[in-house]
Amino acid sequence: MFCPPRRLCLFLLLLLARAAFGTDAAALSRRDDLDPLDPSGGGTELYYVPEKGLRCQQCPAGTHLAKSCEEENGSSTCLPCKAEEFMDYPNAFHSCHECLKCREDQVELSPCQATRNTECACKEGTFCDPKLPCEMCHKCQTRCPEGQVVLSPCTPYSDLQCGPAQGTGFNYLWIIIPVVILFLFVLVLLIWKRRNLTSYSLKDASNLMQKLSWCGRGNVGTQDNNLNEQRARDPPLPRAEESEEMLPIAPSPRPRPRRDLVPQTGKEPIQALRSTFYIFAGMKFIYWKKFGRSLNMLENDLPFDRSQDAFYEMLNKWLEREGSKASVNVLLETLDQLDLRGVADDISSEIIRKGLFKSEGAEEQGGSCASVP
Repeated sequence: MFCPPRRLCLFLLLLLARAAFGTDAAALSRRDDLDPLDPSGGGTELYYVPEKGLRCQQCPAGTHLAKSCEEENGSSTCLPCKAEEFMDYPNAFHSCHECLKCREDQVELSPCQATRNTECACKEGTFCDPKLPCEMCHKCQTRCPEGQVVLSPCTPYSDLQCGPAQGTGFNYLWIIIPVVILFLFVLVLLIWKRRNLTSYSLKDASNLMQKLSWCGRGNVGTQDNNLNEQRARDPPLPRAEESEEMLPIAPSPRPRPRRDLVPQTGKEPIQALRSTFYIFAGMKFIYWKKFGRSLNMLENDLPFDRSQDAFYEMLNKWLEREGSKASVNVLLETLDQLDLRGVADDISSEIIRKGLFKSEGAEEQGGSCASVP
């Protein structure tokens, strides 16, 4: 009489234990699934503190890190940037960047703020190609050569653009159209003749076979013997299935190359490039040293711990060494060479999302080269 209640109590205890320990296990599993080096941090931008073994929230733009958090996913102690300093993205740096100062041949479009660097542009009548390091502004052309008209005026970012008048290009159309029509006519004529020749050849072959069959009707036995001997000498023809297997397999198409990235209009190329170093640090730690060695960095310059500041310093030394050859596209191509194209695509998308760079060929042209001042 007492057996059913005991079994019922045991069943209820098992359910309670599973509910208690299962919830903790699920929470631990979800926590372990989070990559401690992933800057997204499941929706909140975090950074990893190896000394404490914690992930802390990054400081917002316009501030820098003063003290890391004391609990998991906790808030860091941040201080605002000083005068003549800025920080235009969430970070875990201990200081802000120094503001850019416009040169004598430039004008200031926008002053430096805590969340934005100084915006400079060449003075009127001069320009600087944003695709190249802007060491000095160049004078614009005053007028177009004879026979050409102005396509676009001089701007702080491009020279006077000249080209033929719109009406002159229409004359070439009268030459191109007849040539295309003649080519199509000749092509259709050749196809038509080839089809007729093939139909006549098949008809003649059919008549010839019919005549031979009538002529050889009187000696059918001899024909059968000759046919059997011929079949014995000739090798058997391959079956249709075997023929299809012998066909060479076309190689799979290679993925399209990624478009080069150029800085957003008004972004200083060097500062824009440096701003991407923290995004590159978001890749997994196991790739850091391999990435640095692919950039021909010395062993002493490779990151010595899991802090993103060490990764930033490595890329900063690479920038100082390469000078004008350094660009964000070189870093992305290095990831491609390491068979990390997926990581490179994610980083490229994040750089574009943050407004640091854009794909080459957009409405406004930007530059990707950066040189060390």
